[in-house]
Amino acid sequence: KWLGQDLVIWRSESGKLSVMDAYCPHMGAHLGHVGQFGGKVCGESIACPWHGWRWDAEGKNVEIPYMKGETVNKRIDVKHAREIDGIVILWFDSAGAPPNYEWPGIPYLGDRSNYYPIDATVDGPHRVKPQFPFENSADPHHFPYVHGSGVDAEFTDYIIEGALIRNTMNMLFGAGKPRTWMTPNGPVEGTIDNFCWGTSLGVARFNIEGRVCVHLTFVTPIDAEESVFFSTVTHTRGEGEDGDVPVGTAKKMMDAQHVQIRHDFHIWQNMRYRVKPIFTGEDERTRYAFLRRHFDQFYPNPVYAENRAQNHTSEAAE
Repeated sequence: KWLGQDLVIWRSESGKLSVMDAYCPHMGAHLGHVGQFGGKVCGESIACPWHGWRWDAEGKNVEIPYMKGETVNKRIDVKHAREIDGIVILWFDSAGAPPNYEWPGIPYLGDRSNYYPIDATVDGPHRVKPQFPFENSADPHHFPYVHGSGVDAEFTDYIIEGALIRNTMNMLFGAGKPRTWMTPNGPVEGTIDNFCWGTSLGVARFNIEGRVCVHLTFVTPIDAEESVFFSTVTHTRGEGEDGDVPVGTAKKMMDAQHVQIRHDFHIWQNMRYRVKPIFTGEDERTRYAFLRRHFDQFYPNPVYAENRAQNHTSEAAE
């Protein structure tokens, strides 16, 4: 289940990807379960486990095995999905509108062939909002407490380009320590470029002395309460590294990203979301207001309005 809908994701024999409603229009069998009594991919179609009706990647009925040559003029609802840089992304609009932007793919810095293949972990479900990872880009003060950094980050202003919002954080890596595995010669200045398309296609791109780590943080809602977290990381290869399995500093950095983002999740999944938090200065207030106003446009208005009303009521009662 994703986005409050039961879906089946399948790939045809030729490699075509399809994401569609999970239930057969004939009598309602679920097409997505695996095993003997689940749907099966047969060439360029998916076959229902109950009566063998076949549906193609566009949702069209292409075969009823016991009625040779006959089909029904019914379709399964097919969702807007893309496969970009090895990642499957799904468009959702509560009113059923088509996509109003396209994701350009992983924002590599430099030659993408110099990066290791992406890895991925899946974690959840968690009670988190899709934009939580990117809200870190407005919060310089959590880094010492949640991630063990020696100093706060410094921020540039946000830039909005359609559905994309981005900014850059300047960070002193290894601050307060003579050396670390990341900074063997002592603290170094680096940057973290933050990108977010919509509410949940988030990317943090670390650049530390020319070593680049790209961390994709995709929070995908199951329903209105819970989400699953997809953490996807890649890193530039070091000198002499030409294999596909990360080694050395690249491996340590990729592993560290998976660990560090889960530190945030310990906070997020147990917190109460504050619509009006207590700000420590006008700069912080402005950053959060700008960020949340941008994210507001991607939520269904009635649902989001109801959530805001409930939060305001609970906070007023405290």
